[in-house]
Amino acid sequence: MINKPTMSILLAISLLSASSMGNGAQDQQPSESSYVSLKLEGMCDKDNTRLWLVNSHTFKTVMTTVRWKAFGGKVLTDQFYPLPNSVREIGCAAEAEIIEAKFADF
Repeated sequence: MINKPTMSILLAISLLSASSMGNGAQDQQPSESSYVSLKLEGMCDKDNTRLWLVNSHTFKTVMTTVRWKAFGGKVLTDQFYPLPNSVREIGCAAEAEIIEAKFADF
C-alpha cells in the first residue's frame, strides 16, 4: 500500500507530465500562408471577377506572391505586401492562386 505523501508526489508528477506534453494544438504555430487568402468578389465583366488579397494577421505584414489570369489574358505574377488586417484589390481575374507567403522582415 502507498502512503499519502508518496501518493501525492506521484499524482503531482503525473499531472505535470500530462500538462507539459500538451495536446499538440498549442505546439503548432500557424504558417504565414494561413493568414493570407484570395477572394473573388464583385464583377468586372461577364468573364472576370474582382480579385482581392486579404491579410488577417493582427500585426504582421505578409509578403505574398500571387499568380492570376484574366479570361483570355496572359498569366500574371506579382508580389504584394498587404498590411495587417487589410483587404487589397489586385485587379480582375478569372482564376488566381497564392504561390508563396512569408512574413516581411521590416
